[in-house]
Amino acid sequence: MSEKIGWYHPVDESDQWDGFNDSGIEHFRGRPIMHLAREAIQNSLDAKENDYVLVKICLKKLKTASVPGIDELKKNIKLCYDIAENEGPIAKAFFQTAVDELNRKEINVLEISDYNTTGMVGPCNNGTKYYAFMKAKGQSRKDSETASGSYGIGKFAPYASSHIRTIFVSTIYENQTGGLKQLTQGKSILMSHDKDGQRRQGVGFWGICDKCRPVEGIKASLPSIIQKANRQEEMKKGTKLTILCFDASDHWKEILAVSVAENFFGAINNGELMVEIEDITLNKDTIMHFFNRTDIKNLLKSLQELPDEPNLFEVSRNYLEALQNNQEVIVEESERRELGLVQLRILIREGLPKRVCALRNGMFISDRLSGLKSFSDYKDFVAVVQCMSKKGNELLRKMEPPRHDAFEPGRLHSREEQLKGARALRDLTEWIREMLKRHAKEPVSSVTEIDELRDFFGYEGEEGTGGGIEDINPYGEILIRAKPLKIKYETTNIIVAETEVEIGGNEEEGGPTGRRRGGHGSGTSTSGSSVGEGGTNPILHNPSVRLENVRAIITSANKRKLAFTPTVSGLIGISIMEAGADTDYKLFINEASKGRLENGYLILDVKAENRYNVDIAMSQGYFGAIKVIAHEI
Repeated sequence: MSEKIGWYHPVDESDQWDGFNDSGIEHFRGRPIMHLAREAIQNSLDAKENDYVLVKICLKKLKTASVPGIDELKKNIKLCYDIAENEGPIAKAFFQTAVDELNRKEINVLEISDYNTTGMVGPCNNGTKYYAFMKAKGQSRKDSETASGSYGIGKFAPYASSHIRTIFVSTIYENQTGGLKQLTQGKSILMSHDKDGQRRQGVGFWGICDKCRPVEGIKASLPSIIQKANRQEEMKKGTKLTILCFDASDHWKEILAVSVAENFFGAINNGELMVEIEDITLNKDTIMHFFNRTDIKNLLKSLQELPDEPNLFEVSRNYLEALQNNQEVIVEESERRELGLVQLRILIREGLPKRVCALRNGMFISDRLSGLKSFSDYKDFVAVVQCMSKKGNELLRKMEPPRHDAFEPGRLHSREEQLKGARALRDLTEWIREMLKRHAKEPVSSVTEIDELRDFFGYEGEEGTGGGIEDINPYGEILIRAKPLKIKYETTNIIVAETEVEIGGNEEEGGPTGRRRGGHGSGTSTSGSSVGEGGTNPILHNPSVRLENVRAIITSANKRKLAFTPTVSGLIGISIMEAGADTDYKLFINEASKGRLENGYLILDVKAENRYNVDIAMSQGYFGAIKVIAHEI
């Protein structure tokens, strides 16, 4: 007797309820396409078997009637729709869209296939990679201790890009006897519903209904879009992920490519990864060309849902340039106690944003690591640090949170390991700062003699010569006269906004709890100063705009709440400076609650004498005085 194949949501005999708001999917819902690229490519890289991994991504049309078990899938979604109102308006709208999608003759399907990988090794038993991806909760199985995923959360990213939260996985792997085996299975993450008088779980599977097992081998009845190998000669190790009813929003292809480039420029540059997204090819030879494409940069400027672009895109290009072999790049290597061999590549050039980027296994982790955020008195540079040893990458991987965007020693299991992790990060940070100080620190530009003080201080001579050539004149006449100071009338529009605020801090916010002091609270006007721009911008050459009653309230290490009253109407460009004694340094604005961003500047349309409040986030943590500068556009 043949086993029944179809969609099956297991019976829930405990009278529990799986709500619509699944925490795994919510983790990626904000920017689903950007997250999809990072998580899908990461899974393929973790399964790398040969010298490089090839990932092909393409959008296809599939006749709705050919979706495996389409009638059962429609019925399950309709049952959820009938009770979705109890979950709230978001759930109701989602299932209304899902019903409409499946009533179309054709649906969008995104196909992601990898090659030169081990595939998701099975069988479908607890403890295998396949089981961890398809059926386990909070579990991740990888081939090595340096593999990127560790929490089992990334596997939810594809569902966030589906209008019906449904995918198919078809994988080919080598079994214990050396033969190739193909497993194919579908999975839906919906919500609890009642069917045939029984409560059903929110998660359902397509395949063999008994114990929700995958279908094995090649099935002629399955669409070629869903099945990895449709003929025996196509049986090669790898995995195909198919997303049904893919949310193919405008420019999805370009956004996906940008995410791949920003997150994996390291792996692509060293030849470990090639990605083809329809007509866009990202490999070692084309990656820099992609970063230089003007049409991509202009697109990123126009997308309101990506407020930190195109700044991230430009900075990623800088990091890639530091990885490539050219005479400008300074390479330093050192053997560290906990991490083993580490490499730092430094590129010094006017206009670079003074950031240090950490990569692990070719994947971007962060450029906001603690202790490596502020370089106000350094030359413009970018630096890329990588751990070159297996033991070091294993330690770093264990300290990463689910988003893989930081290193947190507190995530290590024992107190001894936590101390080891903290010691490793501190040692790495100190070494990086030492190397940057050696190569990128601004030298003392000049020495000025103050003749008026010759009567009080002798000249010390050259360093190491032993004595000076002049002594203090004990008979020198001292004259003290009161001299009226001229009042200097200010014409500049540079505003110093100094603040004092209490912050209950942590390491992410700049240090331990306490009072952060940057001045005395009120905005005042100052004379012009030398500004360390880190590059020029046409905005600075436009007429300046005076801002009145400026306030800059600190809300976190890198965030301020700006309040000001402009004296003119129209478009203005606002820039933020770190106020120094001799030189001011630009602080790039990468987030703002109003207006738009352009190369670290905030562009606003204002009316004279109206009060404006804007929440901004700067590119680095800073608690001192800032200068707010405005120019006409």
